[in-house]
Amino acid sequence: MKRVLPAIVSAVIIAVAAVVLYRTLSTLEPAAVAASIRALPVGALLLAGLFTVLALAALATYEVVMLRSLRPGLAAARPALTGLIAYPVGHAIGFGALSGGAIRYRLYQPVGLGPIEVGRVIVLSALPYAAGLGVLCATALALAAAAAAPALGLSAGAATAIGAVLLLTHVGYVAMILRVRGPLKLRWFEAELPSPRLTAWQYALGIAEVLCAVAVLYVLLPTGAPGFLPFVAIYVVAIPAGLLSSVPAGLGVFESMLLLLLRDLPAESLLGAVLAYRLIYELLPFLLGLGLFLGWEALARRRVGRP
Repeated sequence: MKRVLPAIVSAVIIAVAAVVLYRTLSTLEPAAVAASIRALPVGALLLAGLFTVLALAALATYEVVMLRSLRPGLAAARPALTGLIAYPVGHAIGFGALSGGAIRYRLYQPVGLGPIEVGRVIVLSALPYAAGLGVLCATALALAAAAAAPALGLSAGAATAIGAVLLLTHVGYVAMILRVRGPLKLRWFEAELPSPRLTAWQYALGIAEVLCAVAVLYVLLPTGAPGFLPFVAIYVVAIPAGLLSSVPAGLGVFESMLLLLLRDLPAESLLGAVLAYRLIYELLPFLLGLGLFLGWEALARRRVGRP
């Protein structure tokens, strides 16, 4: 079951997403979607680009902080470069822990990090995004329950309760980080917890990254979109579905979730905004990361005198 269940979950999510997309796309006019993309204001595109740059800066900053917590005194250039490569390339390829982890091993092995240390880096690298998603979802549900609940198919009371439980979960985790000294031991399980300082960085930069990601798509949405906080709740519900599908970048699954949760928006305009979001927030950073990685490999080969 441990081997089969993840594949079954992914297959179910992909199948549901395919049905939603087929039903929606069959009623759309491709020309109308293209026209909605062309109609996006230049100001909105520039803002989306700015938020993308800020998100990348948060990722690079966290990579530097994380590596220096493991290797004090390490120069900032290598981890910053690694963050700009591993996060967007891993997200685009899919199975980010494996693909991003392979990139990290390739770039950190020359400075003496072994497989165990790289494994710790891989685990730590996933925490800020999870922390950011969780805190923002809890905040959005707690503070904007009346507006977010209808889009999510929940009552306002249920949305508030879910937000409160999520928030308490994060409070409990932070309290454990502050209280527990040394590895966390639970019978057969043992894990080394991050330091309070690193945890603070994880939450601050994770929230900043997710907020920037939400803002990229939000500024591109057509008129009639919900307020920012309700949209945060919608976004953080749509993203995990894409991650669980194991499809690279959640392609198709993310769109289907937004089409279901934002039924009041014109489908052509919504798809146009999502396509622009994928271009600005996912494709361009992926190309940047790929270019940086190829450049690093070429420079490394030249240094060792390889052809």
